[in-house]
Amino acid sequence: MNAPAKYGRTLAEQWNGYRRSVMPPTVGETQLRETRRAFYAGAQALQQVMLHGVSNEPDMTDGDERLMRAIDAEFERFAADVKAGRA
Repeated sequence: MNAPAKYGRTLAEQWNGYRRSVMPPTVGETQLRETRRAFYAGAQALQQVMLHGVSNEPDMTDGDERLMRAIDAEFERFAADVKAGRA
């Protein structure tokens, strides 16, 4: 599966795409630094959920699929909260 050209495959490429898409060019250094820290902390948290939540089976299990669906649902709830001004 190819990564979208907008973002890329590495976290640095993801961060740079996020920064270009979301943050204004005039963003202050403190906000930029704190947002980048939060971005990487979120990526690390997701990595930990994935590493410790999925099975060691060669194929996706029902539990693995449930985990992926739960993560997707959480992303969707968060996006809805952002849109509604609750997050």
